[in-house]
Amino acid sequence: MEKKNKRGIRLILLGVLTLTGFCAVIASAAGLYVPDAVQSTAAETETLINVQRIPASRGEIYDRNGTPLVTNRAVYTLELDYSAFDSERRCTLIHQVLTLLSAHGIEYEDTMPLSIAPLQYTGAQGDSQRRKMEDFLEYRGLDPDLSAEDAFLALCDSYAVPARFSPTQARAILGVFYELYQNDFSAKTPYVFARGIDITLIAEITENRELYRGLQTGLEYERTYDTAYCAHILGRLGSIPAEELDRYVESGYAYNARVGLDGAERAFESYLRGTDGERTLETDLQGNLLRVLKQTDAHSGQNIYLTIDLDLQTAAEDALARRIAQLSAARTDAEGGAAVVLDIHTGEVLALASYPSYSLADFSAQYNTLLENPLKPMFNRALSGTYAPGSTFKMVTATAALSDGIIEPDTILECNGIYDYYAPNYLYRCWIYNDTGKTHGPLCVSDALAGSCNCFFYEVGRLCGIDRIARYASLFGLGSYTGIELGAEAKGVIASREARQAQGRSFYPGDTLQAAIGQSDNLFTPLQLACYVATLANEGTRYTPHILSKVVSNDNQTLIYEKKAEIAEQIQISEENLEAILDGMLSVTSDGTASSVFEDYPVSVLGKSGSAQVADGSANAIFVLAAPAQSPQIAICVVIEHGATGNNAALVARDILDVYFSE
Repeated sequence: MEKKNKRGIRLILLGVLTLTGFCAVIASAAGLYVPDAVQSTAAETETLINVQRIPASRGEIYDRNGTPLVTNRAVYTLELDYSAFDSERRCTLIHQVLTLLSAHGIEYEDTMPLSIAPLQYTGAQGDSQRRKMEDFLEYRGLDPDLSAEDAFLALCDSYAVPARFSPTQARAILGVFYELYQNDFSAKTPYVFARGIDITLIAEITENRELYRGLQTGLEYERTYDTAYCAHILGRLGSIPAEELDRYVESGYAYNARVGLDGAERAFESYLRGTDGERTLETDLQGNLLRVLKQTDAHSGQNIYLTIDLDLQTAAEDALARRIAQLSAARTDAEGGAAVVLDIHTGEVLALASYPSYSLADFSAQYNTLLENPLKPMFNRALSGTYAPGSTFKMVTATAALSDGIIEPDTILECNGIYDYYAPNYLYRCWIYNDTGKTHGPLCVSDALAGSCNCFFYEVGRLCGIDRIARYASLFGLGSYTGIELGAEAKGVIASREARQAQGRSFYPGDTLQAAIGQSDNLFTPLQLACYVATLANEGTRYTPHILSKVVSNDNQTLIYEKKAEIAEQIQISEENLEAILDGMLSVTSDGTASSVFEDYPVSVLGKSGSAQVADGSANAIFVLAAPAQSPQIAICVVIEHGATGNNAALVARDILDVYFSE
């Protein structure tokens, strides 16, 4: 039995090496290497010269505490060789390969935005995937405006897909042709069908090498995701986008290189990228290694440490998912959400959660499902979602009025339930009057923040004017790119005359009233709102948020770069004025609008809730906080789309605080 097993192993290894033109096992730092060879014949010596790529591992990604988030493992790849891709049997070969991969449970990439059941385009008209599809149709000499059904039929005709294949099989074949086009399949650029194939599959292909003529194996490093969280932060690897191919190639990338497409993988590509090596081998005609003519070693990429705390990130993602599920079970229209946690003294991002999320581990297999999901799980709401801040904006209005002497901390204004200064053109009501028929009565600014009195801030907004309010909103970083390394963030909008003029519209007195309480045109990202409350909590210093902590060598022994805190703005707020605002925020959680969430909480919290009206459905729920109140360390912003009340978002924030203060 032992002899039989040994003989079987030898046959498999012999098959592997025969498949790729070698019968010698080439060992490298990564282990067994199965080369993809470019051959040239030296007839006079009856030898072959083979150029073998030595793959470099990509740098790994860790959280702030050294917990692995993304690591590597060496895997075999199944590749399609351009020179052996017989045009007469290419559809048959593709079908055979896809059948083989399916039988072995191996995923392959198919991003063509065309579904077969029903036959229709996926994604919205004009988005990047549909534009790629239009380019593909033009590449085949077809009308890019063809309907999904006509495009399918025309492509089948263009590629001479045999009629014996079912529509589903034909669609799968076309998906491969689509990927060949997107990946610039050529003599210099083999197409990788699949990654992570095992020795059993390699042996099966070897035993039927005539059937699978045109396939070859290679070796590369595959990303291993050590956490099910952080998908929007970490990002994905993929083929170089067609529109960026020239730039990457000029920087020394191979045409078929895999690069960071989004998230940290893209933002820190220059650190993470390894440099492949190359080995030139001389073999005899039977594939026996004679000598190594030349070798350039591969160099691994550098490792990066993020500012993210995985425990906090996990808490934020879980809390969002749990609370939104509870709201949905209660038959509300709550959908997505986001949560951001910042270190207020450095701008370090401790958590950046977006719901719904997705799995990086099976992204390719789930791509079309994710694309068609109306809740857009690939959309990073924390960075790219823009929301009216509602009453969480009232601290901006308060800062503007106090700092410019429009009011004093002890100025008393009356809430009569209805604000009628501009009657009859504008007649706005306070929320407490709408809900109970009562009024807040006389209030100072701290009381107005605690009770979130609209009438108080309508009057303060009128006294300030929109230009002053907009200027202070800008100082807090609202309506501006934060500068976080991940990019892909939305700029947002500050309600202002300029913003209206850009739209060809006018700004009216009633708009100022609405802007003062966080409505009108105000639209900000959760990250911007977190930066804003962090700036208040640290007495006016606004830091540029960042997610990179440090870069180290691949062996984790040498520090290469360490990110330092950067001050983006210094707002001058007097101690007396700041105290009035923070006292109001403390009252919000102790005996104000969010007291039901925090009244028994063991840590004192500075908070502000908001319920921002939207065009359709329930209001968005927003909550911002800094804690602990006496000496703030972190700032949090939580947004729940159609969450109805700010306290629903406050419950998520409290769950995050539980984890932060338990560490």
